[in-house]
Amino acid sequence: MTKHKDGVGYTRPTVVEANIDDAVAADPVTLRRRLLITDRSFCGFLRSECLVHLIRHAHRNGDDKTRDVVLPVLLGRCEAILDTKISDLLPNAAQLRDEVLSDLCELLLTDGAGDQPDELDFYECKFNLAFRTLRLDVIERQLRVVNRNANLPDHGEVDEPDAYEDAFARVSEAFQTPAIQQSTLFLDDLWEAINALPPDQRKAVILVHVLGYDEESDIPRKVTAATLCNCTGRTIRNRLSRAAEKLARFKEDT
Repeated sequence: MTKHKDGVGYTRPTVVEANIDDAVAADPVTLRRRLLITDRSFCGFLRSECLVHLIRHAHRNGDDKTRDVVLPVLLGRCEAILDTKISDLLPNAAQLRDEVLSDLCELLLTDGAGDQPDELDFYECKFNLAFRTLRLDVIERQLRVVNRNANLPDHGEVDEPDAYEDAFARVSEAFQTPAIQQSTLFLDDLWEAINALPPDQRKAVILVHVLGYDEESDIPRKVTAATLCNCTGRTIRNRLSRAAEKLARFKEDT
């Protein structure tokens, strides 16, 4: 049994235990019928904790038929959660949702193996909390390169150069190019050039031209480079302008 940090094992709530016992005792036809129930208040509803248990039990016993019946139902519920919890105001919302589902599938399909063979125990106890933790881990992992420079000083605003689109067109294009050998080598050099930028410029470049955030927006609550950097859109554009001059020289060199 997976342990809490204080060494106490996870314990399934009584209602979850009863739900699992009923589901395990059900014949295949009854189980399929109950999997179609979406109303949580209905007595035949199968909780997500129960679905995790059924998938794990089927996986560990080589029962692919049952696993393949239950897994899509659980993933459908997770997709519905992600649609509401990961806002479309994020430019990479679809990618984040896909990564969360991919990580969950990997946990389910590698259950019983690896360094943490019982990692899914918590999902059988408090699924929503466990899934929330997974979701936040994925978001943190993708944005770690950005958030590591969270409290950057504002270097002030300077006049914008007239044009810097050409340099950044090269940057944006590079990160959308299939990873063939030549583009991979170019990306290695490009990352080196980006990492050599001052922290505030590097963060602006990654947010706007790698992760796809808008510089700023008039839409309330929309997440942008300016909101993540706690500065104005003009400041973001100034940082991009200064970075563009350096990356333009990188383009000439390559």
